[in-house]
Amino acid sequence: MNALRFLLLIGSCALFSCSQKNDFFFPEKKNGLNIWLGSATIREDSVTYNFAYTLAGRDSVMFNYRMSGHPLQQDTEFELEAVSGDTALVPYSFGKYVLKAGTFQGRFPIYIDKPDGYKEFENTTGSIVFRLKPSPVLEEGAKEISGLKLRFRNFVSKPDNWDVATSPYFTMARYFGAYSNRKYSFIIQTTGMANFKIYYTVSNNPVLEENTITATQATYLQNKCKVALQAYVAQHGQLMDENNNPVVFP
Repeated sequence: MNALRFLLLIGSCALFSCSQKNDFFFPEKKNGLNIWLGSATIREDSVTYNFAYTLAGRDSVMFNYRMSGHPLQQDTEFELEAVSGDTALVPYSFGKYVLKAGTFQGRFPIYIDKPDGYKEFENTTGSIVFRLKPSPVLEEGAKEISGLKLRFRNFVSKPDNWDVATSPYFTMARYFGAYSNRKYSFIIQTTGMANFKIYYTVSNNPVLEENTITATQATYLQNKCKVALQAYVAQHGQLMDENNNPVVFP
């Protein structure tokens, strides 16, 4: 009987030892946090922020996040940091980014402030790359969705989606024709909109991201520009662009 008790005691100690060793060699892994620009379903390699189309004051660029790994048991804060680029020339700031317990995805802003008389990037394009700041709980996710590249301009320039757009978005060229700076300035003056995206949908009241319009609304703006151009030509003569070509709309 004593021998049996001794063997049971040895077995219990061995199981406890294995449990302790497993805890030591297999620590709980950090959760990965993927971040990207664009929409919740479409990633953009970079996004251009143009100071020429904004008034002095605070604006923002939204980024998306999605966590991989085990759901968080409590609210967890994370931070971004600028790792390269024109950080001294752009007045940017971060918000307070908190992952709520039990959630895993969403959107947050990076704030951009434009001072009165801001003159940077009037002749060049700048950029900044942001990444996740290391923390005890979170680590960078997949390589291709671990950084945010913002480009900066301060002059009228061709939007990224004028000639190229990823489905379900349409290009601006589809509604406004060949690009020129003078034409784009005319569109901005006529519509009061700049750097907008055109989303294809058959829904009557779709939920759209900020600065996004439907194809139906784009057709309306196209016709509005045509009417405004006819009125301009009647009063001032043909509107010519910077290449001495007449401004026309399809």
